Amino acid sequence: MKKILFSGLMIAMAIFCANSVKAQFNPYADNVKMLTAGVGFSGWGVPIFARFVAPVADNITVGGGLSYQSKGENYFGYKWRHTIVGINARGNYHFNELLEIDDKWDVYAGLGLGYYIWNTKYDDNSGVTIDYSGSGNGGFSLGIHVGGRYFINDKIGVNVEFGGGTVLSGGTIGATFLL
Repeated sequence: MKKILFSGLMIAMAIFCANSVKAQFNPYADNVKMLTAGVGFSGWGVPIFARFVAPVADNITVGGGLSYQSKGENYFGYKWRHTIVGINARGNYHFNELLEIDDKWDVYAGLGLGYYIWNTKYDDNSGVTIDYSGSGNGGFSLGIHVGGRYFINDKIGVNVEFGGGTVLSGGTIGATFLL
């Protein structure tokens, strides 16, 4: 939790410090692609993630991403370790033109389709196998998200996103790099 708060504070400081920088450019012109990486917050540990998106039409991007998270759990005195790997595809609509927002900002919403590989193991190193009766599961998910980013300059931005329907349901905080 301290890492998430520290990361959020650092991103907020970067936004306020960079506020005097004028990033007058359109990140979707000339087929600019974006890579976003960072950390998330969820009920199943602190995920780390990387996402890639590319424009396919005016104000529309598509892409995909990977995530990894791990969480320990005590259940009736037994120790369990949940590991979740996510692979997802996503599509976004960017509202800047519609809302007449300055190009240094990017406001978007979209849908994501993901597949999550969920592994739960008894965390004892004794070789004992015990069935898990908790709530961990995997498989496909369909989620929605809304996010925004602020471009510090014409190569780097900070990104915050909130969503639901996946194990990354709480949201993510990260840095965006224009490719």
